[in-house]
Amino acid sequence: MQNRSLFIFSALFLVICACICGCTGTVSTNNTPVPTAAVTETPAATATTGTPAATTATVNGITIVDDTGTSVYVPAGIERIVSMAPSITELYFAMTDENSTTKLVGRTSYDNYPEEALKVDSIGGMTTGSSIETIISKNPDLIMTTTMVDMNTVNQLRANGYPVLVFEIDKLEDIFENIRVMGKVLNEEKNAEALIKKINGEIDEIKAKPHETPLPKTMYAVAADPMYVAGSETYLDELITLAGGINTYADTPGYGIVTTESIIERQPDVIIVIKGPMDSGLNMREQIMNNKELADIPAVKTGRIYTVDDDIVSRPGPRVGQALEILYSCISENAQ
Repeated sequence: MQNRSLFIFSALFLVICACICGCTGTVSTNNTPVPTAAVTETPAATATTGTPAATTATVNGITIVDDTGTSVYVPAGIERIVSMAPSITELYFAMTDENSTTKLVGRTSYDNYPEEALKVDSIGGMTTGSSIETIISKNPDLIMTTTMVDMNTVNQLRANGYPVLVFEIDKLEDIFENIRVMGKVLNEEKNAEALIKKINGEIDEIKAKPHETPLPKTMYAVAADPMYVAGSETYLDELITLAGGINTYADTPGYGIVTTESIIERQPDVIIVIKGPMDSGLNMREQIMNNKELADIPAVKTGRIYTVDDDIVSRPGPRVGQALEILYSCISENAQ
């Protein structure tokens, strides 16, 4: 029993790590020397989400306090980048173009968008399977990742003299702050601001659309056995609200396992499940529809259980507008 519990916990952790990666069933709408700059730990320093990162720029480079509270020195003129998270890879391609001075030379095996990302060499998994030796072999000037990564890997890379920036991806504002910081270190500030403006415009478009009244109680499930849902203080909670819904588990912070009894008690009007690399091949919609204990909840009675592309909706990157369009088409279906 203990081994089974450990397996379930590990599997669910990987689900969240990969995430945080018509609605009738499925909705789809030149080598640079190894850096030698010292990276120093600053235990008292913290970076506040939603506020500009602490930066100190010189002609030789820039020092940034990342979201682990670490001061990271990034030399000027960097060229070779390794990304250790799908959301970071998407942001990189969203703010670079043919005139960019940097090149992505490594990405994780989960990084499947945009198409150009597939042409970049893989360094392995995101939380497991990545190889220090493989990353180092790419001779990176800068490595970027998120707080979902194994920090042992980050610490080993830093100990070997590589600058590693770690970003939070828990909230919508995190995306904007990550874009700003990446814009600085990649020398893409103009493109970064343009991307922020684009995303904000897409959000405003969704907010201006008609919404159902009353707002549908919406549950977002990232796993079905056991049922694992998005609660408050999450990126998905923000998207549900912007798309015209009320998160059924808005009183529960983070992601967590919920019981059948809890779902019955909360009576969700809409249930959103995932279809993607982390759904384990299960038809989550079918599982819920065939669960006799859930037969009388509104979402099951009306068939309002929608399957969405996990890569688009759950991944905190530049495709926020597309994710919102998908959620809106499900949550506010009766207002269109």
